[in-house]
Amino acid sequence: MSPHPLAPSPGSSGERDLAAVPRRARILDPAAIERKLALNTYNVDAARAHIRIIDHEVCLHCVRQQCINCCPANCYVPADDGRVIFSYEGCVECGTCRIVCNEFRNVEWTYPRGGFGIQYRYG
Repeated sequence: MSPHPLAPSPGSSGERDLAAVPRRARILDPAAIERKLALNTYNVDAARAHIRIIDHEVCLHCVRQQCINCCPANCYVPADDGRVIFSYEGCVECGTCRIVCNEFRNVEWTYPRGGFGIQYRYG
């Protein structure tokens, strides 16, 4: 089994020459995704959230809580009591949460109002 293409070489300083790494591996690298997300800017609409959990009690009955695992921006976080804590401010507006909450349909998702939301650095 070969090491992940982004894994540091034995004896190296930990830095990799990304030009030598296959493009697909760079795209799927979680650290690369985090770096790209950090370059985006957000114009948060404090007056109106574009996503909301309809009923937090319903989340207690959801065994899989896929919103936590599938959100690429980690907007959903598990609480100690089984609830789901949600923060829309870092949302990348992909709509994944709305799709994966298919058992209870407990996520209300709309596009942000004009002028609000994420502004992608790379388009």
